[in-house]
This record gives sequence, structure tokens and C-alpha cells, in this order.
Amino acid sequence: MPISTTFQKRINELVAETDLKKADLAKAGNFDYRSLSNALVYGIIPTTTTLIRMADYFNVSMDYLLGRTDKNDYTEPSTTTFQERFEKLCEEKGVTHYKVSQECFFDKSNISRWLSKGYLPTLELLDMITKYFNVSIDYILGRSDFRN
Repeated sequence: MPISTTFQKRINELVAETDLKKADLAKAGNFDYRSLSNALVYGIIPTTTTLIRMADYFNVSMDYLLGRTDKNDYTEPSTTTFQERFEKLCEEKGVTHYKVSQECFFDKSNISRWLSKGYLPTLELLDMITKYFNVSIDYILGRSDFRN
């Protein structure tokens, strides 16, 4: 489990701005109370899906929430999926799925699961992929149309 003091600080600030109890906040945001509590107390970064739900609820970019930028300039999400973005980026760069997996040092079977079953990569793999394509996490996840 990745841990980040910057993430912990950001999530605590966002929670403090609400008038909700933590349990009510987790319910309203459709994320697990334990994930919220672990984030607030220990800075444990949750799964990609939970992280997206938190960012959606607080209307912030994933990059801001994770401390990769200090700009909280998130705009309305796009309607593109991670799978569509991944395919588009591969096509634009002229690379195969196998080439991406080789250069990012993960098994190609991950890509098959993402594309055929609609799964999302872990945060660690997302980090490698976004660096490889030079795009933001929000862009590759289809949360934003801005690449960086």
C-alpha cells in the first residue's frame, strides 16, 4: 500500500471543508469508510477506483489529490474511458500493447484485463503509464481532456 503525507494532508483539508461526519462523507462519496479513515490517519492511498471516487466527490484532480501539483484546477470530466484513452495513446505513439508493457516493466496480461474486463491499473502502474505517454492521471483515466 503506497503511503503519502501529501495525500494525507490534502484529504484531511478537503474533509475539513465539509460539514459531514466521516461515515456520512464516505457514504455520500460512495467510497469505503475504512479507506477514508486509513487515508486520513495514515496517508494510505486507496485503490484506483476509490481514489477516483474521492477526487470526483471533492471535485479535484487526481494529480492535486496525490500532491503531484499544487494547482486545483480540475474541470468537468470527459466521457472517455481509460480503455479508450489507452488505445488512443498507443495509436498516437505508434506502439503496441506489448511495447508499452515492456518499456513500463509490467506483464502484458495486465493490459488484456484492462481492455477486456474493464479493470483499472493500480496507481503504481498508472504512474508508469502516464510517464511513458507524458500525460496526467486524470487524462488517461478519462477524467479530463487536458493532457497535462
